[in-house]
Amino acid sequence: MNTIYKVILVMVFLLIGSHLLGISQITNAEANILEPKIIEYKTFPYEIKDRWVCIPKGEKELTVEVIAKNTKEMLFYLTPTGTGTASKKFLIGKTNGKNDVFTIKHKFKKDESILYHLSVDAFNKEGYRVSGILFNISRCG
Repeated sequence: MNTIYKVILVMVFLLIGSHLLGISQITNAEANILEPKIIEYKTFPYEIKDRWVCIPKGEKELTVEVIAKNTKEMLFYLTPTGTGTASKKFLIGKTNGKNDVFTIKHKFKKDESILYHLSVDAFNKEGYRVSGILFNISRCG
């Protein structure tokens, strides 16, 4: 195989193969953007155990606290567990936080059936978003 064909094959791989592998060029502006990063989260007065929070019967309030870096705003959602429930996700809180701490309080109704995922959308100052489920919530007792 002569040299020109080798060069062409390398160029084809670099142009097409890198996209197939999910590799792309990043501009200097994109490289300097720090994405939101969730460091830690906790709940009270009911603690997270094995990624679940158990809410006793009755009208109860749950406080969720998230520590996140490079984050300007955080949205908190509840989504019913199960298949095909993403469209039933609803916003329960939105905060700009203070000193990298984002806190919301949510009150569960007395007779509410509870079986949810709690998820967040964390946004940095450029509007870049990181999303994810933090834990699950159920009714107990």
